[in-house]
Amino acid sequence: MKSLKSVNLKLPSSISPMAKWIVTIVILGIGVVLVVYFYAQEQSRNSDLEDQVNAASGILVQNSLKKQDLEKRLVAANLGLAELAAQFPSEKQSMDVEEALFSAAADSGVTIATINCPEPKAQQVGSNTYKAYTASVSLTGDTESLLRFVGRLGFWLPSAGIDSVSMGEDSMTVTLKISASGE
Repeated sequence: MKSLKSVNLKLPSSISPMAKWIVTIVILGIGVVLVVYFYAQEQSRNSDLEDQVNAASGILVQNSLKKQDLEKRLVAANLGLAELAAQFPSEKQSMDVEEALFSAAADSGVTIATINCPEPKAQQVGSNTYKAYTASVSLTGDTESLLRFVGRLGFWLPSAGIDSVSMGEDSMTVTLKISASGE
């Protein structure tokens, strides 16, 4: 058996000019086909990206218009809020009373069904002027939690006094008088 070192492969020492031209044309043809193929892919990708940019541009314009509309609505809402704040200057104390009632309800495990806290009336006690709120609260919950609410009122609203209480099986209505410092 012969070893690989002893095998002599002889390649043709000269290629005919016609074969050289054919190989050159084939190589150039393959190159042209590859260039055209990659160019077509890039054009397709460019077209897709152009469509995406156009869609994003449309969305940007829509969002810009929405933003302008929302800014106008915000300005109108702020103006309305300023007008209402001027109309109801004592609203903060009334909201504080309502917040305290909601805190007492949460602390007791009951739910406030309705709450009515009308505008306070001025009340003179000696030389001091107070505001007297009359708040009516309807609550739902189990009997023990409803009674716990009455007990927690003193913590959340120390200036409150109970005018009346009406209880059902799982509901209660409480009318309170709440004193606040005068203006």
